[in-house]
Amino acid sequence: MAGVNLPVEPVRRLVGVTADWADPVPTIPFTLDLSTTLYFHNAGNGLLLGISHEQEAGFCREFSYEWLREFDAAAEVCAPPLRGRNLVGGWAGLYENTPDRNALIGHARELTGFFYATGFSGHGFLQAPAVGELMTDLYLEQDSFIDPTKFSIDRFGKEGSITYETNII
Repeated sequence: MAGVNLPVEPVRRLVGVTADWADPVPTIPFTLDLSTTLYFHNAGNGLLLGISHEQEAGFCREFSYEWLREFDAAAEVCAPPLRGRNLVGGWAGLYENTPDRNALIGHARELTGFFYATGFSGHGFLQAPAVGELMTDLYLEQDSFIDPTKFSIDRFGKEGSITYETNII
């Protein structure tokens, strides 16, 4: 809309919430199996469940259940009691993915006053305090606690300057 081209693609991610369990669910921290990308944590007396599964880029935010087959196969490997859980709700949202799956943070040379912080691929909430500080420093044109050029869109034009993210869920 502003005329600044940023290489970011939206990708749908889905999570589900189980019905309350008959017995009290113990306190479960966010648990992630990196080998399958299956994850879960408490949601009331049930669980929030999810898995990273292949999706086409686009703006679809419709909730569906096609991911459950892949979730159940992964649960068979790392958390068998989670297989086949009935869901009472769910959510679909968008991850914003860059080509290297790392955030874009900086200011656009072609549009004065346009700053960007996008492409966090699901890490944005965790990184928000640091990103807010970095954006403030960029806006005020002062030195920051981290070198902002690592996050600039310019990294895509330089040989060997890209670090690929390996654990996106």
